[in-house]
Amino acid sequence: MRRFAATMALVAALLGGGAPAARAALQPADQPPLEGFVTATDDEGQEQLPAAPLVLTAYAFAWVAVLFYVWLTWKRLGQVEGELKALDKKTGAKP
Repeated sequence: MRRFAATMALVAALLGGGAPAARAALQPADQPPLEGFVTATDDEGQEQLPAAPLVLTAYAFAWVAVLFYVWLTWKRLGQVEGELKALDKKTGAKP
């Protein structure tokens, strides 16, 4: 059990100690470290949103599905009301 704990401590020390060095290797030496949120821009300096067509398609699909559900419910409710009227005529009940 001690050997396992010692191995895990060694692995944690190696992984934890390597994170700052890995971050420093990704940052160019001539630039100061980045802090906070930085927007992604293209070569011309404008923000990009390549996911916009997918988002619009997803919203359109969701609205079409909701409208189809409402139409289907309205149609079924009309059928049920027709059946109730027919039942009322058969039984002679007055509403």
